[in-house]
Amino acid sequence: MKSAIERRMEIVDVVNSDGKARVEDLASRFGVSSVTIRSDLSFLEKNGYVVRSHGSAIPNTGALAELTIQEKRHQNAGIKCQLGMAAAELINNGDTVILDSGTTTREIASNLKNVEDVVVMTNGLDVAMELSSASGVEVLMTGGVLRKKALSFSGSQAESSLKNYRFDKVFLGVDGFDLRTGISTYNEQEASLNRLMCEISEQVIAVADSSKFGKRSCHMIREFGNIHTLVTDTDIPQEYIQGLRDLDVNLILVEKK
Repeated sequence: MKSAIERRMEIVDVVNSDGKARVEDLASRFGVSSVTIRSDLSFLEKNGYVVRSHGSAIPNTGALAELTIQEKRHQNAGIKCQLGMAAAELINNGDTVILDSGTTTREIASNLKNVEDVVVMTNGLDVAMELSSASGVEVLMTGGVLRKKALSFSGSQAESSLKNYRFDKVFLGVDGFDLRTGISTYNEQEASLNRLMCEISEQVIAVADSSKFGKRSCHMIREFGNIHTLVTDTDIPQEYIQGLRDLDVNLILVEKK
């Protein structure tokens, strides 16, 4: 049987995919009671993932809510692994790069075991831990205040540590990617740090699965199209593909397995 985290994340996927899901149908799908599903929906509504409506749930089309790092690892794990592999191919021997915190950038880190003479700066605690076994990578950390929910560092100390550096590439794993508001994230301090990461990097590379598109969070990192490369999957909405190509953004589209 699925864990509560896995079940709730799959409920969100079902609701977003179908546009609506009834309590009874979800209970039958997951083999649990209606009471359990109602508890799941209460949790998901409280955290901004869905809206409850007359014995069913519908998508929350408003601002994106923040997931814990554990919840994010269960969400779209397969495609994140594929995106991590594709993004890692953009890192060459001798590069200096920034890996933002997040589960997708952690997948990039897991694919850097065979590179040589690469310097990686990160604000992600789990990203740094993943790189600890990569012999060809020198690992730098921003320091700062640890956000335990996200295993990421941010704040004035983190920003100060970056100001005297310059990097070839920054890889951003974002929470939302919207045509109007651009790339966004849930936390204000992380958004500020991400903007600085972009300023001190020659290339800005966003890595996000297609579920992030059409969603927005509270704090903007970068305007739509104001990136060099986007690594995503082939389920990205067509209007984003056309819009990004019109702005000369390099698109790397990964076919879902």
